[in-house]
Amino acid sequence: MSLALRSVLILTTVLSNWAYEVPTAQVKVFSPKGFEVSIPHEEGISLFAFHGKLNEDFDGLEAGRWSRDIPSAKRGRWTFRDRETILKVGDTLYYWTYVIYNGLGYREDDKAYVVTSYPSNTK
Repeated sequence: MSLALRSVLILTTVLSNWAYEVPTAQVKVFSPKGFEVSIPHEEGISLFAFHGKLNEDFDGLEAGRWSRDIPSAKRGRWTFRDRETILKVGDTLYYWTYVIYNGLGYREDDKAYVVTSYPSNTK
């Protein structure tokens, strides 16, 4: 195997191990209505997008009931907010997120959050 080919294989292996991973989203449910989904800010993030459906899983990569780009972070978090939807205990929020990090797009797919209770500090 030539030195050039070996170098390319090593570089590919190193870069694939350093691939960016979208931060795991934090979901907060409010009573009597509303919820938010957010990720922490990291240097290099220039956009966060949330796509979600209520009690219905995604069929491939689709927009969903909620499909919103968040162009800026506030108070150290990139946050999607819905102030109108009433989520009940037992409801499942299916979602995927998308982040532009250092000019490239990355997704975190096939996520689900089941409402088990309401927090004591609701909005």
